[in-house]
Amino acid sequence: MKRWRLLLPMLICILATGCWNRVELNDIAIIAATGLDWKDGKWVVSYQVVLPQAISTQSASTSTAAVHVFSTKGESIRSAVSKASQETSRRLYFSHTQIVIIGQDAARKGLGPLLDTYLRNHDSRETVNVFLSKGSARRMMEQLIPLEKIPGAAIQRMINNEEMNSSTFHQMTIHKILLDLLGTTQATGIPGLVVSGTNESVDNAGQLAYTSTPSKVRLFDLGLISGDKLVGWISNEESQGVMWLANHVKKTTVPFACSEDKSEQKLSSIRITHASTKLTPRHSSGKWLMDVSVTATGTLMEYNCEGDLTNPKQIVKLQKRVEDEIVAIMQKGWGAVSKYKTDVIGFGSTIRNKYPKQWAETVASWSEEFPNIELKLKVKVNLNSTGMSGSGFKKAQEKDDL
Repeated sequence: MKRWRLLLPMLICILATGCWNRVELNDIAIIAATGLDWKDGKWVVSYQVVLPQAISTQSASTSTAAVHVFSTKGESIRSAVSKASQETSRRLYFSHTQIVIIGQDAARKGLGPLLDTYLRNHDSRETVNVFLSKGSARRMMEQLIPLEKIPGAAIQRMINNEEMNSSTFHQMTIHKILLDLLGTTQATGIPGLVVSGTNESVDNAGQLAYTSTPSKVRLFDLGLISGDKLVGWISNEESQGVMWLANHVKKTTVPFACSEDKSEQKLSSIRITHASTKLTPRHSSGKWLMDVSVTATGTLMEYNCEGDLTNPKQIVKLQKRVEDEIVAIMQKGWGAVSKYKTDVIGFGSTIRNKYPKQWAETVASWSEEFPNIELKLKVKVNLNSTGMSGSGFKKAQEKDDL
């Protein structure tokens, strides 16, 4: 009996703790996206708050935006966030944040304060996707995007779609950025966002009632981060070359011309369905060399060249054209990142793993050594299908005329 008298209070305590940290939906403001700008010597934090009544299936209205954007300013990021309580009736809830957008000026100031904030707060998820904005982050968050009610979720799905279909950019989460910037080379690349078109803001739900919008948010250029600061941008084409070198290509389309003439239009294309890049470093005569071996498998999607594709020799010739094209893409990407002396590819990590002693002697001067690496590019493309037409539409038409 005495034992039960002792156990009963303990049992009640255990059963009564189930809902101690419950969160009432009416007390919180769910944040879909967070923006960070640096303006007049202060951090400006912007919040894209979801309006539950606007996305409800029972009361949804196409004339009302599903989100509300507002900003607070402070000398530190957390002090800016704490001021949000002065202008909103609900507690900000960051656990459902989909993306973080960092303005160009804030990125040049440094990502360190943002990353430190993420590491210290329990309601911050390190799986959110990060983007850089060529303008202010707040303006990017104000843009409404067709097909999706919540712009933050739309941009998150956009990068996922892009990575799986084009591979010009790689998804970068807070976790991946932390691994890169705390890793061997302390460098990373983050996709950029711009408002393209007429540059007119699409921040009114009524504008989505038309069949097209004057401008739109799109992925554009790759921001290079060294240390924790933005040091430069490279173009989409150069970014794709970096993705090939870094083994980030999953699926993509490679256009190619019929000849080696660089001025010729690339009217044919192959769809790469599988690709793999292997890096093998070597050290010779005091210089680093990197063997880059790419294997890719693809399907011919468009062909406007001469030659009968039922002939195996023509297939070999076609594969060689695609291989040359991929080499040219990688050379373009390498030229861009070596100019900025920023190892976002991960050459340093590969060298450290294979040659730890030599790496210890090189690491202090890596930013100077990196552009001097000599690349040996080798690409092997396997065309697994040319489709149902052997010679192409034009050739078939000419045969019918005879």
